[in-house]
Amino acid sequence: MTAPLRPPLVSDDTTVNREARRILRRLCEKEATLVLAQDMDKAIVLRKGSDGSQTRTAVLDRKVAHAFALKDWIQTAKQGRVSIYTITEAGKSALKRLIEEDRKRRRAPMEMAEATTPFLAQHQLWGEKTVEQDDGTIRKMRINLAESPLAMLARRKGPDGKPFLTMDLVQAGEKLREDFERAQMGPRVAQNWDKFLTGGDRGAGFCDGGIGEGPSAARNRVTRAHDDLGPGLADVVMRVCCFLEGLESAEKRLGWSARSGKIVLKIGLQRLLTHYNEVYGFVPA
Repeated sequence: MTAPLRPPLVSDDTTVNREARRILRRLCEKEATLVLAQDMDKAIVLRKGSDGSQTRTAVLDRKVAHAFALKDWIQTAKQGRVSIYTITEAGKSALKRLIEEDRKRRRAPMEMAEATTPFLAQHQLWGEKTVEQDDGTIRKMRINLAESPLAMLARRKGPDGKPFLTMDLVQAGEKLREDFERAQMGPRVAQNWDKFLTGGDRGAGFCDGGIGEGPSAARNRVTRAHDDLGPGLADVVMRVCCFLEGLESAEKRLGWSARSGKIVLKIGLQRLLTHYNEVYGFVPA
């Protein structure tokens, strides 16, 4: 009861978040570190140049730096009278979330309804995709590139430094996915797609209900592609491209060894591209 009252160590959330947008940006720069000395009220961010010189890029209050550490946004790289900290993956994700919150506040009210949540945004990677409509017109759409496992694989590099999947293979996989999604427009269709992966009767239960040839034609294209790929290739291509399963999950379900699915998927996409070229004259953009 007689112990002296100490000032709060952690600053308020508004101050911490405001400073995080500024400081975490600087810490994301190459060779950037946060330096905090025991006898100093301020911490500084230093960036090391190519010639070995260090440049001060930001200054922040000591208690804000402590708040970053308590939130696991920074981690200790060197402990001592002068401590050195670097940004963590949690700190990078927090920066994405804070930037998304700022973007949402600046958006028009009519766009707020379709805006994603800040915590979801830290796992997203946005890009544009050109889509051909039913009437032949071309439309550009904003899509999340991280949604599809195929898009994530397309950004990986092989041992030779080239992309593991070429763009024509990615487009073949996306074409299969588009047909797969169109086919589900018919009633009572989604519950039957598991028969493609279990070898069941693919014709049972598929009915458009009189809504037109769109879903029916798409189902026929998916069925022909599946039959042309055959067992093994069709399994991994359907799971990754259509059901959006990760490769690790697909390998476990199929009982394959680790990292074997990537090679089989590439072979399956090459076979799928050949199928589309021979049957439909498909030419990748």
